[in-house]
Amino acid sequence: MHVDLIPIKLCTAEGRKARIRGIVELIQSLDTRGAVQSAQEMGEVPEIKNFQQVIEPHLPEGCTLDSYSSSYLTKPGDNYGSIMLSVQAKVRSADGAVTDLPVIAKLPPLTNDLYWQIFQPERTCITENAVYQYLSPELDKLQLESGILPAHLFDGFPRYYGSRISLDTRSAKVDRDAVLIQENVTKHGYRPGNRHRAYSLAETVLILHYLARYHALPIALRLKKPQVYEEYVRPYFKKFDMNSNIDKAETEIMDSEILKDIKSVTSDEREVNRVKELLKMFQDFQAGSDVDDGPFTTLVHGDLWINNMMLKYGEEGTPLKVKIVDFQIAQYGSLVHDIIFLLFSSVDVNVLEDNFYNFLTIYYNAFIQTLRSVNVDTSNYSYELFLEEVQQTAHLQLPHAIFMMKVILADNSTIPEDYKDVDFSVLTKNTGAKTIVTKFAAILRLGKKFNIFY
Repeated sequence: MHVDLIPIKLCTAEGRKARIRGIVELIQSLDTRGAVQSAQEMGEVPEIKNFQQVIEPHLPEGCTLDSYSSSYLTKPGDNYGSIMLSVQAKVRSADGAVTDLPVIAKLPPLTNDLYWQIFQPERTCITENAVYQYLSPELDKLQLESGILPAHLFDGFPRYYGSRISLDTRSAKVDRDAVLIQENVTKHGYRPGNRHRAYSLAETVLILHYLARYHALPIALRLKKPQVYEEYVRPYFKKFDMNSNIDKAETEIMDSEILKDIKSVTSDEREVNRVKELLKMFQDFQAGSDVDDGPFTTLVHGDLWINNMMLKYGEEGTPLKVKIVDFQIAQYGSLVHDIIFLLFSSVDVNVLEDNFYNFLTIYYNAFIQTLRSVNVDTSNYSYELFLEEVQQTAHLQLPHAIFMMKVILADNSTIPEDYKDVDFSVLTKNTGAKTIVTKFAAILRLGKKFNIFY
């Protein structure tokens, strides 16, 4: 799709099938980021109305949008109910020179009422926009005011090029014209993860350093600038329950498929019952109330698995930098949720077994170092208190990791080439899959070994 800033007709995507297929498409946000779909396969690319009004305020002074072309970055409905477009913008500077600016446009599910109901863009779009619009600049300011050099600021967010929730600037309600524009980090050497290749030791250490900074800086902002935090941060990161619009019967079916595999890896009825109990505990946690402030409560990503991080590597394959993406379900909670879900969903099993406590120490040291770098008193952040927080919270993320294995390790042959043909049989087709069952056994074994299963 090429646009010279002349309005064109917004396309209507093909209708989806039934609620149950919508639920399965929800969990099928796999490793499609970066795989551009052709217009022939996907239909006409949606127009971004008044695109220049969104992006131009974030261009260098004197620059304007000359034109842009766009194509699908991921399939409609992937990426938790968003439509992702790869946009090639041409930017004209004050001297008339035109340069290319590759960006990504993230749109809500434009024509599907079922998706809208499940993914709740009224909350998720506003939350993700707030990360870039409010949180990121406030964290930059906090670091600069603490004497951190510009080149050393936290760089874990993609660059922001504007957003809106509606064409009506007076509206406080998200509608079908909402959009978020951010840099296309693949053009700067960042690569998405491969769900069939778990993170190595080097990759995990790097990610933990970034995660510690992502968690520590909002805590510092809350402590040092409470008024700013209460006005620009806290209101946008309330508790979020994606299951609130999913029928109980559908949840029970998904749990039942998980338990079939659990029973195949353990004959201990107590362990099976514990997994069942943990699944229920995780659902109750998601539906719970907002949490109170505590030393280790911060902005939790909530979905930190291998698809939601992009890494940049050196010439010899050394991991150098990380971009964290997809903040739609970010919320205020214990930082332990992100740590444990990351480790058990996305890190190589042998690496995790050899380094679990080492990883906790690495994260903690980076967390404390970040707090001190912005002049926060860390006397209330002892390692013993951190381990207590891990012990109190970690078990809630084991069922999350278990559930996501059905997604992360799904056999590609069980996923239809055309996303419209995806149905609930995807779950049953992967029941008993060797890779999934093996990972389930590892999660149970390591959960018990590290005393976070019971």
